Amino acid sequence: MSERSSSALVSVVIPVHDAAEYISDTLSSILSQSLQDIEVIIIDDNSADDTLKLLQSFAANDSRIRLLNNSQNIGAGASRNMGLKIASGEYIIFLDDDDYADANMLKRMYDHAALLQADVVICRCQSLDLQTHSYAPMPWSVRVDLLPQKELFSSDEITHNFFDAFIWWPWDKLFRRQAILDTGLQFQDLRTTNDLFFVSAFMLLTKRMAFLDEILISHSINRSGSLSVTREKSWHCALDALRALYSFIDSKHLLPSRGRDFNNYAVTFLEWNLNTISGPAFDSLFTASREFIASLDIDESDFYDDFIKAAHYRLIRLTPEEYLFSLKDRVLHELESSNLSTEKLQASIASQDQVLKAREEEIDELRASVAQKKERIDRLVQRNAYLETEYQKQQEQLTKLQNELNNAAQRYSALISSLSWKVTRPLRLIKALITRKM
Repeated sequence: MSERSSSALVSVVIPVHDAAEYISDTLSSILSQSLQDIEVIIIDDNSADDTLKLLQSFAANDSRIRLLNNSQNIGAGASRNMGLKIASGEYIIFLDDDDYADANMLKRMYDHAALLQADVVICRCQSLDLQTHSYAPMPWSVRVDLLPQKELFSSDEITHNFFDAFIWWPWDKLFRRQAILDTGLQFQDLRTTNDLFFVSAFMLLTKRMAFLDEILISHSINRSGSLSVTREKSWHCALDALRALYSFIDSKHLLPSRGRDFNNYAVTFLEWNLNTISGPAFDSLFTASREFIASLDIDESDFYDDFIKAAHYRLIRLTPEEYLFSLKDRVLHELESSNLSTEKLQASIASQDQVLKAREEEIDELRASVAQKKERIDRLVQRNAYLETEYQKQQEQLTKLQNELNNAAQRYSALISSLSWKVTRPLRLIKALITRKM
Protein backbone atom coordinates (compact mmCIF):
# COMPACT_ATOMS: atom_id res chain seq x y z
CA MET A 1 0.00 0.00 0.00
CA SER A 2 1.34 3.42 -0.97
CA GLU A 3 1.49 6.12 1.74
CA ARG A 4 0.58 9.79 1.67
CA SER A 5 2.63 12.09 3.87
CA SER A 6 0.12 14.91 4.40
CA SER A 7 -3.63 15.19 4.73
CA ALA A 8 -5.77 16.04 1.72
CA LEU A 9 -8.85 18.20 1.45
CA VAL A 10 -10.96 15.22 0.34
CA SER A 11 -10.52 11.48 0.70
CA VAL A 12 -12.24 9.38 -1.98
CA VAL A 13 -12.90 5.80 -0.86
CA ILE A 14 -13.76 3.26 -3.58
CA PRO A 15 -14.31 -0.45 -2.86
CA VAL A 16 -13.74 -2.41 -6.06
CA HIS A 17 -14.65 -5.95 -7.07
CA ASP A 18 -14.40 -7.45 -10.56
CA ALA A 19 -14.74 -4.05 -12.21
CA ALA A 20 -12.14 -4.29 -14.98
CA GLU A 21 -14.75 -3.20 -17.52
CA TYR A 22 -15.61 0.04 -15.70
CA ILE A 23 -12.91 1.04 -13.22
CA SER A 24 -10.64 2.88 -15.68
CA ASP A 25 -13.36 5.38 -16.61
CA THR A 26 -14.37 5.76 -12.97
CA LEU A 27 -10.82 6.47 -11.82
CA SER A 28 -10.17 8.81 -14.74
CA SER A 29 -13.18 10.90 -13.71
CA ILE A 30 -11.75 11.16 -10.17
CA LEU A 31 -8.10 11.76 -10.98
CA SER A 32 -9.01 14.53 -13.45
CA GLN A 33 -11.03 16.47 -10.88
CA SER A 34 -10.53 20.24 -10.81
CA LEU A 35 -9.88 19.82 -7.08
CA GLN A 36 -6.43 18.25 -7.14
CA ASP A 37 -5.71 18.08 -3.40
CA ILE A 38 -7.33 14.69 -2.88
CA GLU A 39 -6.34 11.18 -1.86
CA VAL A 40 -7.97 8.21 -3.56
CA ILE A 41 -8.20 5.10 -1.38
CA ILE A 42 -9.04 2.03 -3.47
CA ILE A 43 -9.80 -1.29 -1.82
CA ASP A 44 -9.66 -4.20 -4.25
CA ASP A 45 -11.97 -6.78 -2.69
CA ASN A 46 -10.24 -9.87 -4.00
CA SER A 47 -11.18 -9.37 -7.65
CA ALA A 48 -11.00 -12.41 -9.93
CA ASP A 49 -10.55 -10.45 -13.18
CA ASP A 50 -7.87 -7.93 -14.26
CA THR A 51 -9.09 -5.21 -11.89
CA LEU A 52 -6.04 -5.35 -9.62
CA LYS A 53 -3.60 -5.02 -12.54
CA LEU A 54 -5.42 -1.94 -13.77
CA LEU A 55 -5.42 -0.44 -10.26
CA GLN A 56 -1.70 -1.09 -9.86
CA SER A 57 -1.04 0.67 -13.15
CA PHE A 58 -3.03 3.71 -12.03
CA ALA A 59 -1.29 3.75 -8.63
CA ALA A 60 2.14 3.60 -10.24
CA ASN A 61 1.39 6.80 -12.15
CA ASP A 62 -0.42 8.87 -9.52
CA SER A 63 0.91 9.30 -5.97
CA ARG A 64 -2.51 10.34 -4.71
CA ILE A 65 -3.73 6.74 -4.96
CA ARG A 66 -3.53 4.45 -1.93
CA LEU A 67 -4.22 0.88 -2.98
CA LEU A 68 -5.31 -1.88 -0.61
CA ASN A 69 -5.75 -5.50 -1.67
CA ASN A 70 -8.00 -7.80 0.35
CA SER A 71 -6.77 -11.39 0.54
CA GLN A 72 -10.39 -12.53 0.57
CA ASN A 73 -13.72 -11.01 -0.43
CA ILE A 74 -15.16 -9.14 2.58
CA GLY A 75 -17.81 -6.96 0.87
CA ALA A 76 -18.24 -3.27 0.14
CA GLY A 77 -19.30 -2.31 3.68
CA ALA A 78 -16.24 -3.74 5.41
CA SER A 79 -13.99 -2.39 2.63
CA ARG A 80 -15.39 1.11 3.09
CA ASN A 81 -14.64 0.85 6.80
CA MET A 82 -11.02 0.02 5.95
CA GLY A 83 -10.85 3.14 3.80
CA LEU A 84 -12.42 5.28 6.51
CA LYS A 85 -9.86 4.00 9.03
CA ILE A 86 -6.82 5.15 7.04
CA ALA A 87 -8.30 8.28 5.42
CA SER A 88 -6.71 11.64 6.23
CA GLY A 89 -8.89 14.10 4.30
CA GLU A 90 -10.84 16.89 5.92
CA TYR A 91 -13.87 15.54 4.04
CA ILE A 92 -14.59 12.07 2.70
CA ILE A 93 -16.82 10.58 0.01
CA PHE A 94 -17.61 6.91 -0.65
CA LEU A 95 -18.05 6.02 -4.32
CA ASP A 96 -18.92 2.80 -6.15
CA ASP A 97 -16.54 1.36 -8.72
CA ASP A 98 -18.87 2.27 -11.61
CA ASP A 99 -19.76 5.85 -10.63
CA TYR A 100 -18.75 8.71 -12.93
CA ALA A 101 -18.08 12.06 -11.31
CA ASP A 102 -18.45 15.45 -12.97
CA ALA A 103 -15.05 17.11 -13.37
CA ASN A 104 -15.98 19.77 -10.79
CA MET A 105 -17.86 17.53 -8.37
CA LEU A 106 -15.35 17.47 -5.51
CA LYS A 107 -14.47 21.15 -5.82
CA ARG A 108 -18.11 22.27 -5.91
CA MET A 109 -19.04 20.07 -2.94
CA TYR A 110 -15.92 20.87 -0.91
CA ASP A 111 -16.24 24.62 -1.50
CA HIS A 112 -19.90 24.49 -0.46
CA ALA A 113 -19.09 22.47 2.65
CA ALA A 114 -16.16 24.71 3.65
CA LEU A 115 -18.19 27.88 3.11
CA LEU A 116 -21.02 26.69 5.35
CA GLN A 117 -18.89 24.55 7.70
CA ALA A 118 -21.28 21.69 6.93
CA ASP A 119 -20.90 18.15 8.25
CA VAL A 120 -22.48 16.76 5.08
CA VAL A 121 -23.31 18.14 1.63
CA ILE A 122 -25.75 16.35 -0.67
CA CYS A 123 -25.79 16.93 -4.44
CA ARG A 124 -28.12 15.81 -7.22
CA CYS A 125 -27.35 12.80 -9.40
CA GLN A 126 -28.39 11.03 -12.57
CA SER A 127 -28.39 7.42 -13.74
CA LEU A 128 -26.32 5.92 -16.55
CA ASP A 129 -27.78 2.79 -18.11
CA LEU A 130 -24.79 0.65 -19.04
CA GLN A 131 -26.85 -1.33 -21.55
CA THR A 132 -28.36 1.59 -23.48
CA HIS A 133 -25.68 4.18 -22.58
CA SER A 134 -28.44 6.68 -21.81
CA TYR A 135 -28.63 9.19 -18.96
CA ALA A 136 -31.73 9.98 -16.91
CA PRO A 137 -32.22 12.46 -14.05
CA MET A 138 -33.04 11.14 -10.58
CA PRO A 139 -35.05 13.99 -9.02
CA TRP A 140 -36.49 11.68 -6.36
CA SER A 141 -33.04 11.19 -4.80
CA VAL A 142 -33.56 14.48 -2.95
CA ARG A 143 -37.06 15.54 -1.87
CA VAL A 144 -36.58 19.31 -1.80
CA ASP A 145 -40.20 19.76 -0.69
CA LEU A 146 -39.30 18.08 2.61
CA LEU A 147 -36.20 20.23 3.28
CA PRO A 148 -36.05 23.59 5.09
CA GLN A 149 -35.71 26.53 2.71
CA LYS A 150 -32.26 27.55 3.94
CA GLU A 151 -28.64 26.87 3.00
CA LEU A 152 -27.62 25.12 6.24
CA PHE A 153 -30.01 23.10 8.36
CA SER A 154 -30.25 20.43 11.01
CA SER A 155 -31.87 17.01 10.71
CA ASP A 156 -34.34 18.20 13.36
CA GLU A 157 -35.60 20.80 10.90
CA ILE A 158 -36.79 18.06 8.52
CA THR A 159 -39.98 17.76 10.49
CA HIS A 160 -41.94 15.31 8.33
CA ASN A 161 -41.17 12.04 6.53
CA PHE A 162 -37.43 12.23 7.22
CA PHE A 163 -36.54 8.90 5.56
CA ASP A 164 -38.08 9.97 2.26
CA ALA A 165 -36.03 13.20 2.13
CA PHE A 166 -32.98 11.39 0.69
CA ILE A 167 -31.93 8.02 -0.72
CA TRP A 168 -29.59 6.35 1.75
CA TRP A 169 -26.65 5.65 -0.52
CA PRO A 170 -23.34 7.46 0.12
CA TRP A 171 -22.05 8.46 -3.32
CA ASP A 172 -23.96 11.76 -3.61
CA LYS A 173 -22.85 12.91 -0.16
CA LEU A 174 -19.62 14.54 1.03
CA PHE A 175 -19.06 13.95 4.77
CA ARG A 176 -16.81 15.77 7.22
CA ARG A 177 -14.54 12.93 8.29
CA GLN A 178 -14.16 14.00 11.91
CA ALA A 179 -17.94 14.21 12.26
CA ILE A 180 -18.14 10.53 11.26
CA LEU A 181 -15.40 9.58 13.71
CA ASP A 182 -17.20 11.46 16.50
CA THR A 183 -20.30 9.30 15.99
CA GLY A 184 -18.39 6.03 15.87
CA LEU A 185 -20.63 4.88 13.01
CA GLN A 186 -19.47 2.31 10.46
CA PHE A 187 -20.91 0.60 7.41
CA GLN A 188 -22.63 -2.69 8.12
CA ASP A 189 -20.85 -5.87 7.11
CA LEU A 190 -23.63 -6.96 4.74
CA ARG A 191 -23.52 -8.27 1.17
CA THR A 192 -26.09 -5.66 0.04
CA THR A 193 -27.87 -2.69 1.66
CA ASN A 194 -24.72 -2.09 3.72
CA ASP A 195 -25.00 1.70 3.38
CA LEU A 196 -28.58 2.30 4.58
CA PHE A 197 -27.82 2.19 8.30
CA PHE A 198 -24.58 4.19 8.16
CA VAL A 199 -25.85 7.04 5.99
CA SER A 200 -29.30 7.44 7.57
CA ALA A 201 -27.96 7.17 11.14
CA PHE A 202 -25.32 9.83 10.45
CA MET A 203 -27.88 12.12 8.84
CA LEU A 204 -30.23 11.69 11.81
CA LEU A 205 -27.53 13.00 14.13
CA THR A 206 -26.07 15.83 12.09
CA LYS A 207 -26.83 19.43 12.95
CA ARG A 208 -25.16 20.93 9.90
CA MET A 209 -26.27 19.61 6.51
CA ALA A 210 -26.51 21.41 3.17
CA PHE A 211 -27.98 20.68 -0.24
CA LEU A 212 -26.19 21.61 -3.49
CA ASP A 213 -28.76 21.71 -6.27
CA GLU A 214 -26.46 20.51 -9.06
CA ILE A 215 -26.18 17.15 -10.88
CA LEU A 216 -22.57 16.19 -10.15
CA ILE A 217 -22.42 12.40 -10.40
CA SER A 218 -23.73 9.65 -12.68
CA HIS A 219 -24.59 6.32 -11.06
CA SER A 220 -24.52 3.20 -13.21
CA ILE A 221 -27.53 0.91 -13.48
CA ASN A 222 -28.16 -2.38 -15.33
CA ARG A 223 -24.61 -3.58 -14.75
CA SER A 224 -24.26 -7.29 -15.41
CA GLY A 225 -23.22 -9.20 -12.29
CA SER A 226 -24.00 -6.31 -9.93
CA LEU A 227 -24.82 -7.36 -6.38
CA SER A 228 -27.89 -5.14 -6.46
CA VAL A 229 -29.46 -7.35 -9.14
CA THR A 230 -28.62 -10.62 -7.35
CA ARG A 231 -30.34 -9.82 -4.04
CA GLU A 232 -31.99 -13.23 -3.89
CA LYS A 233 -28.65 -14.40 -2.45
CA SER A 234 -28.83 -11.81 0.35
CA TRP A 235 -32.57 -11.16 0.78
CA HIS A 236 -32.21 -10.71 4.54
CA CYS A 237 -29.84 -7.71 4.25
CA ALA A 238 -32.68 -5.21 3.85
CA LEU A 239 -34.22 -6.43 7.11
CA ASP A 240 -30.84 -6.48 8.86
CA ALA A 241 -30.36 -2.84 7.93
CA LEU A 242 -33.85 -1.83 9.08
CA ARG A 243 -33.45 -3.65 12.41
CA ALA A 244 -30.13 -1.92 13.05
CA LEU A 245 -31.62 1.46 12.17
CA TYR A 246 -34.64 0.91 14.44
CA SER A 247 -32.36 -0.07 17.36
CA PHE A 248 -30.24 3.03 16.73
CA ILE A 249 -33.28 5.32 16.70
CA ASP A 250 -34.48 3.74 19.93
CA SER A 251 -31.05 4.03 21.58
CA LYS A 252 -30.89 7.76 20.74
CA HIS A 253 -34.40 8.27 22.18
CA LEU A 254 -35.66 9.41 18.79
CA LEU A 255 -38.70 7.14 18.49
CA PRO A 256 -41.11 9.86 19.68
CA SER A 257 -39.98 12.18 16.85
CA ARG A 258 -38.91 9.67 14.18
CA GLY A 259 -40.90 6.52 14.89
CA ARG A 260 -43.74 7.40 12.55
CA ASP A 261 -41.30 8.37 9.80
CA PHE A 262 -39.50 5.05 10.25
CA ASN A 263 -42.72 2.98 10.15
CA ASN A 264 -43.84 4.53 6.86
CA TYR A 265 -40.38 4.10 5.36
CA ALA A 266 -40.07 0.48 6.51
CA VAL A 267 -43.35 -0.47 4.79
CA THR A 268 -42.47 1.12 1.43
CA PHE A 269 -38.83 -0.04 1.55
CA LEU A 270 -39.76 -3.67 2.22
CA GLU A 271 -42.48 -3.67 -0.42
CA TRP A 272 -39.98 -2.34 -2.95
CA ASN A 273 -37.62 -5.17 -2.02
CA LEU A 274 -40.41 -7.73 -2.38
CA ASN A 275 -41.46 -6.33 -5.75
CA THR A 276 -37.93 -6.51 -7.13
CA ILE A 277 -36.77 -9.89 -5.88
CA SER A 278 -37.30 -13.25 -7.55
CA GLY A 279 -36.98 -16.93 -6.92
CA PRO A 280 -37.32 -18.86 -3.65
CA ALA A 281 -36.01 -15.85 -1.71
CA PHE A 282 -39.38 -14.14 -2.17
CA ASP A 283 -41.19 -16.40 0.32
CA SER A 284 -38.43 -16.03 2.89
CA LEU A 285 -38.35 -12.24 2.56
CA PHE A 286 -42.15 -12.01 2.62
CA THR A 287 -42.46 -14.01 5.84
CA ALA A 288 -39.65 -12.13 7.57
CA SER A 289 -41.00 -8.75 6.39
CA ARG A 290 -44.47 -9.56 7.72
CA GLU A 291 -43.02 -10.46 11.11
CA PHE A 292 -40.94 -7.30 11.27
CA ILE A 293 -43.78 -4.97 10.22
CA ALA A 294 -46.16 -6.68 12.68
CA SER A 295 -43.62 -6.10 15.47
CA LEU A 296 -43.80 -2.35 14.86
CA ASP A 297 -47.49 -2.40 15.85
CA ILE A 298 -48.32 0.46 13.47
CA ASP A 299 -51.63 2.25 13.99
CA GLU A 300 -53.61 2.93 10.80
CA SER A 301 -53.63 6.65 11.60
CA ASP A 302 -49.83 6.69 11.32
CA PHE A 303 -49.74 6.22 7.55
CA TYR A 304 -48.91 9.29 5.49
CA ASP A 305 -51.07 8.29 2.51
CA ASP A 306 -53.39 5.58 1.19
CA PHE A 307 -50.61 4.01 -0.88
CA ILE A 308 -48.57 3.17 2.24
CA LYS A 309 -51.70 2.07 4.06
CA ALA A 310 -52.53 -0.35 1.22
CA ALA A 311 -48.95 -1.64 1.16
CA HIS A 312 -49.14 -2.32 4.89
CA TYR A 313 -52.39 -4.25 4.39
CA ARG A 314 -50.83 -6.42 1.69
CA LEU A 315 -47.84 -7.22 3.91
CA ILE A 316 -49.92 -8.07 6.97
CA ARG A 317 -53.09 -9.62 5.55
CA LEU A 318 -52.20 -11.41 2.30
CA THR A 319 -50.50 -14.73 1.80
CA PRO A 320 -47.37 -14.81 -0.37
CA GLU A 321 -49.43 -16.19 -3.26
CA GLU A 322 -52.14 -13.54 -2.82
CA TYR A 323 -49.44 -10.87 -2.68
CA LEU A 324 -47.97 -12.05 -5.99
CA PHE A 325 -51.41 -12.08 -7.63
CA SER A 326 -51.99 -8.59 -6.24
CA LEU A 327 -48.62 -7.49 -7.64
CA LYS A 328 -49.53 -8.96 -11.03
CA ASP A 329 -52.88 -7.10 -11.03
CA ARG A 330 -51.15 -3.86 -10.07
CA VAL A 331 -48.55 -4.27 -12.81
CA LEU A 332 -51.25 -5.01 -15.39
CA HIS A 333 -53.27 -2.03 -14.20
CA GLU A 334 -50.21 0.20 -14.39
CA LEU A 335 -49.47 -1.19 -17.86
CA GLU A 336 -53.04 -0.51 -18.97
CA SER A 337 -52.87 2.99 -17.54
CA SER A 338 -49.54 3.43 -19.25
CA ASN A 339 -51.03 2.32 -22.58
CA LEU A 340 -53.93 4.74 -22.15
CA SER A 341 -51.49 7.46 -21.26
CA THR A 342 -49.45 6.54 -24.32
CA GLU A 343 -52.52 6.82 -26.55
CA LYS A 344 -53.38 10.18 -25.06
CA LEU A 345 -49.79 11.25 -25.46
CA GLN A 346 -49.75 10.15 -29.09
CA ALA A 347 -53.00 12.06 -29.75
CA SER A 348 -51.52 15.09 -28.04
CA ILE A 349 -48.34 14.76 -30.11
CA ALA A 350 -50.41 14.53 -33.32
CA SER A 351 -52.32 17.66 -32.33
CA GLN A 352 -49.11 19.43 -31.47
CA ASP A 353 -47.66 18.34 -34.82
CA GLN A 354 -50.53 20.10 -36.59
CA VAL A 355 -49.99 23.20 -34.53
CA LEU A 356 -46.28 22.99 -35.22
CA LYS A 357 -46.89 22.61 -38.97
CA ALA A 358 -49.12 25.70 -38.95
CA ARG A 359 -46.47 27.59 -37.01
CA GLU A 360 -43.82 26.48 -39.49
CA GLU A 361 -45.94 27.77 -42.38
CA GLU A 362 -46.34 31.08 -40.57
CA ILE A 363 -42.60 31.17 -40.01
CA ASP A 364 -41.99 30.49 -43.72
CA GLU A 365 -44.31 33.38 -44.63
CA LEU A 366 -42.55 35.63 -42.16
CA ARG A 367 -39.19 34.59 -43.57
CA ALA A 368 -40.38 35.45 -47.12
CA SER A 369 -41.66 38.81 -45.90
CA VAL A 370 -38.41 39.46 -44.08
CA ALA A 371 -36.45 38.54 -47.24
CA GLN A 372 -38.51 41.01 -49.31
CA LYS A 373 -38.03 43.74 -46.77
CA LYS A 374 -34.35 42.97 -46.58
CA GLU A 375 -34.09 43.24 -50.36
CA ARG A 376 -35.87 46.60 -50.27
CA ILE A 377 -33.63 47.78 -47.46
CA ASP A 378 -30.58 46.71 -49.49
CA ARG A 379 -31.82 48.79 -52.43
CA LEU A 380 -32.47 51.76 -50.15
CA VAL A 381 -29.03 51.38 -48.68
CA GLN A 382 -27.49 51.38 -52.13
CA ARG A 383 -29.59 54.45 -53.13
CA ASN A 384 -28.58 56.17 -49.93
CA ALA A 385 -24.92 55.42 -50.62
CA TYR A 386 -25.30 56.88 -54.16
CA LEU A 387 -27.00 60.03 -52.81
CA GLU A 388 -24.34 60.42 -50.17
CA THR A 389 -21.69 60.20 -52.88
CA GLU A 390 -23.53 62.80 -55.02
CA TYR A 391 -24.01 65.00 -52.01
CA GLN A 392 -20.33 64.79 -51.26
CA LYS A 393 -19.52 65.79 -54.85
CA GLN A 394 -21.95 68.76 -54.64
CA GLN A 395 -20.41 69.78 -51.36
CA GLU A 396 -16.97 69.69 -52.90
CA GLN A 397 -18.21 71.76 -55.92
CA LEU A 398 -19.89 74.23 -53.59
CA THR A 399 -16.73 74.56 -51.59
CA LYS A 400 -14.77 75.14 -54.77
CA LEU A 401 -17.20 77.89 -55.95
CA GLN A 402 -17.19 79.48 -52.52
CA ASN A 403 -13.42 79.61 -52.59
CA GLU A 404 -13.50 81.20 -56.06
CA LEU A 405 -16.08 83.79 -54.93
CA ASN A 406 -13.99 84.63 -51.90
CA ASN A 407 -10.98 85.11 -54.13
CA ALA A 408 -12.93 87.38 -56.49
CA ALA A 409 -14.21 89.44 -53.59
CA GLN A 410 -10.71 89.83 -52.31
CA ARG A 411 -9.49 90.98 -55.73
CA TYR A 412 -12.37 93.43 -56.05
CA SER A 413 -11.68 94.83 -52.63
CA ALA A 414 -8.05 95.24 -53.49
CA LEU A 415 -8.97 97.03 -56.73
CA ILE A 416 -11.31 99.47 -55.00
CA SER A 417 -8.74 100.39 -52.50
CA SER A 418 -5.97 100.93 -55.01
CA LEU A 419 -4.50 104.51 -55.63
CA SER A 420 -5.04 104.46 -59.38
CA TRP A 421 -8.67 103.86 -58.89
CA LYS A 422 -8.95 106.84 -56.61
CA VAL A 423 -7.00 109.18 -59.03
CA THR A 424 -9.10 108.39 -62.05
CA ARG A 425 -12.35 108.61 -60.23
CA PRO A 426 -13.19 112.26 -61.41
CA LEU A 427 -12.53 111.35 -65.03
CA ARG A 428 -14.80 108.34 -64.71
CA LEU A 429 -17.52 110.56 -63.29
CA ILE A 430 -17.25 113.08 -66.22
CA LYS A 431 -17.33 110.22 -68.69
CA ALA A 432 -20.37 108.77 -67.07
CA LEU A 433 -22.10 112.23 -67.13
CA ILE A 434 -21.38 112.83 -70.81
CA THR A 435 -22.63 109.35 -71.62
CA ARG A 436 -25.96 110.02 -69.91
CA LYS A 437 -26.46 113.41 -71.74
CA MET A 438 -25.82 111.88 -75.09
